[in-house]
Amino acid sequence: MRREEISRALSMLNEEYILEALELTEPGSEAPKVSDMKNSRRSARNLRRTLLIAAVISVFFAVTAFAIGYGINRQRQQELREQLQIDQHQVEEYTEYPLPEETGEEVSSDVEITVTLLSSIGGVEFDRVYFNVSPIEPDSARDVYYFLGVSHDGGKTYINMSSLWENGQQVYDAETKTATFEYLISHAGSDQASRDIIVGYCPDAQDEDAEIQQLGSFTLDLPEVRIRTCMFDNPIEFSCEELGKSGRLLGIELYSTGITWLLEHEDSERFYHSLPFEDLSPEEQAWIHSVSAPWANTISAVTMGTLHMADGSDIKLRSAESGAYQDGIVKRYGSFALSTIDPDDVVSITLFDGTTIDLS
Repeated sequence: MRREEISRALSMLNEEYILEALELTEPGSEAPKVSDMKNSRRSARNLRRTLLIAAVISVFFAVTAFAIGYGINRQRQQELREQLQIDQHQVEEYTEYPLPEETGEEVSSDVEITVTLLSSIGGVEFDRVYFNVSPIEPDSARDVYYFLGVSHDGGKTYINMSSLWENGQQVYDAETKTATFEYLISHAGSDQASRDIIVGYCPDAQDEDAEIQQLGSFTLDLPEVRIRTCMFDNPIEFSCEELGKSGRLLGIELYSTGITWLLEHEDSERFYHSLPFEDLSPEEQAWIHSVSAPWANTISAVTMGTLHMADGSDIKLRSAESGAYQDGIVKRYGSFALSTIDPDDVVSITLFDGTTIDLS
């Protein structure tokens, strides 16, 4: 039974009956003595009525505690599914995790902080993981030394985890002091070392001796990402005017949470060197510094456009902010933030220069 339904039911009861029931259930009050009870049928009916109302009130508060204490996890899980349009776009990379058993206990500020794994969604550049953490204060009210992080190496090191924000507002439930967090697991570097993760909390990150408390540990189940590759019949030329050099946009890769731009340019092979930067000669390091900004600005302008969907809608594409070099091709990644697509629903793309290419 929902709280709204119970509230409506209680509103239909006579106020005198409710007050009478509350008097019986007031802490420290004594039960009526048998000698004080009348034996008339009317008195018996009144007693049964009072006890029934008391039971209804008891159920109301129990269900309210259930809804406030544990319903927020299921609610947030459903909100994420709807906002990401998982069912509408048939996102196979999305995984929802079993929620803790609903014990009926109400969450309060005195209980231990708990973390609840809600869902995850696989991607090409990174995977997204969503948690609920409760009870904690909202973002603007937290102590500056507050720390909440994720570890991929068994708790040896932790990476900061940020609150989920939507339309400039923190995703936070004040009634249960529950904040929702989004964590990105990169496919490059140490983040991908393990799908076994630990969520930790430290009330004073400035204290070197302070221990990080483990709030929970999880093993993520991330299925393989479905990718639609679209190579252009005629690559689109672009130029880096500052360097007097050129490049070509070769095609795109589409997946549920983002897009990968496939391109090449005159300096790509030399720029994306196989050696770590610190192992390069001073001359080579200086050259990389000299071309980094010009190529970054050019590629940012090139990796913008609009996806045209089968239903007639459009999706504006932001500039790709990160990339990699693989098999002679520069891959630049762009994400759809808190949204998804069905890659098969994309019928065409309008590129940075106004060219529209049919992908159907």
